[in-house]
Amino acid sequence: MPALPRIAVFVPDLSDAPDRRTAVALAHALLAQGHPVDLVAPMGGGPLRATLDPGIGQIDLAKRHAATSPLALARCLAERRPALLAAPEGVFWVARLAVALARTGTAAVRLCGGPEKGLEDGLAAIHAAAPRWG
Repeated sequence: MPALPRIAVFVPDLSDAPDRRTAVALAHALLAQGHPVDLVAPMGGGPLRATLDPGIGQIDLAKRHAATSPLALARCLAERRPALLAAPEGVFWVARLAVALARTGTAAVRLCGGPEKGLEDGLAAIHAAAPRWG
């Protein structure tokens, strides 16, 4: 059986906000499914960092804000080569720009949905972007 593809999740920070909690829960769910997962943030600190499973790659871009992160995120994509980059709606533009700059063929997926359905909707969006994985 072939290995499942690497998936990266980009968040604007690791503060305890609903969309960030959903992204972290999504990373845990993908890890549980067997995917190699990276959680990427402009700055790696914050309350949610302590909740991350050690199996999730924690990548700190050493940037102060998400808006200043596209080049650093593109470098990360070029190095790690995830098949897919998922990002919450508020920073999806950063993810799309980074994917275009990286030129790796990484697909970008927008994470939408409220906190109550965000995890289900996120997993559905990822599987819809690459139905051959599901």
